[in-house]
Amino acid sequence: MKRFYAFLCMLFFSMLPAIALTEETAMEETLTLSIDGTPIVVDWEDNASVDALRALAAAHPLEIPMSMYGGFEQVGPLGTSLPRQDVQTQTDYGDIVLYAGNQLVIFHDANAWAYTRLGHIQGLSQAELKDRIGRHNVTVTLSLSRGASDAFAIPDAVLNSGYTMPVIGLGTWTLSDEQAEASVYAALETGMRLIDTARYYGNETGVGRGIRRAIQDGIVTREEIFVTSKIMPGDYDRAARGIDDSLRDLDLAYIDLMLIHQPGWNDEAVYRALEQAVYDGKVRSIGISNYYTPEAVDAVLAFARIPPAVIQNENHLYYQNKELQAYVQPYGILVESWYPFGGRGHTQDHLTNETVVQIAKAHGRTPAQIILRWQIQDGYIAIPGSSNPAHIAENHDLFGFALTEEEMAAIRSLDRQARYENW
Repeated sequence: MKRFYAFLCMLFFSMLPAIALTEETAMEETLTLSIDGTPIVVDWEDNASVDALRALAAAHPLEIPMSMYGGFEQVGPLGTSLPRQDVQTQTDYGDIVLYAGNQLVIFHDANAWAYTRLGHIQGLSQAELKDRIGRHNVTVTLSLSRGASDAFAIPDAVLNSGYTMPVIGLGTWTLSDEQAEASVYAALETGMRLIDTARYYGNETGVGRGIRRAIQDGIVTREEIFVTSKIMPGDYDRAARGIDDSLRDLDLAYIDLMLIHQPGWNDEAVYRALEQAVYDGKVRSIGISNYYTPEAVDAVLAFARIPPAVIQNENHLYYQNKELQAYVQPYGILVESWYPFGGRGHTQDHLTNETVVQIAKAHGRTPAQIILRWQIQDGYIAIPGSSNPAHIAENHDLFGFALTEEEMAAIRSLDRQARYENW
């Protein structure tokens, strides 16, 4: 039954309608790629075929259902023919090519045939790439990046609800209303578009004020902002009213993502309230937070009518829950990281880690930027918290470089499966 449910989720995900681009996005020139909603770094070739792909993506994002073939590749139809410069090619894992002028091919192993080279995936080992595309059919999305124009730009993640979500944002835990207002304004001013709060934080009013001030000042529109909040345990017996309270304090017409803050005694009823809020247009996407095992996710999937789009969990250098990420991938569920630097009391231990410091020196970047870039390249969404405008800007400046496969492997080797919290 669970496999059948996973198949339905993947089928639903592959049939999502194309998401309309804003005029600002359409002007960008960077072609970006995601696999089942997870952004992937690609080094694109400079040729007429890639130019044609970019032109197609400028019209609308391309949703390409891919199928496994031959035990070494994923193949999907483009629906049109592109210019070809076919040559006999020995491919390697991560290579992206054009076959017969109208089919996109991504390799997770080697092969030889006449292809037109399109690009190569960066930052994933062969085993990691095979785990993503070598075990089941996937959906590839090609689009033009928003707010970045270099070869290392990363697109917004595509949720299984059909909406897009930025992969880097601002966390507001422990901020007062006044601090939250100032930090949200600074984040939006610097280019961030994901803002995370929660009923429990007690700062939804400040978050809302920061959003409205940025809108009034012409920095951003409401449609460009992705706002996340959470139902707190104290509201689990009044979940519907808790959602209304969040809408009231944020002073927003809708919330982009609403989560169950942590497992409780009334999860099914709380989740039903989230689903009803989607039906009522109050919430666009729903999910869960602090669910760490496949068994905990299965308990939710057993009663969910709308599958969770996001799981927000503790995730950092020393706790990398790749098992959960791999388990939920067939359902189109993305994992979002709170405490990407380990959280208060542990941040310096992360930012002074010798491996991270050495990689930062190699790229001319800060350790914080290396940690966040690792999170994003590894398929996570990250929401570092800060009230310092300079740090907020630093946390957003992640799109001018990419970590190598060796650097990603070095960071993954730091995992101790050690959590700091027990929520």
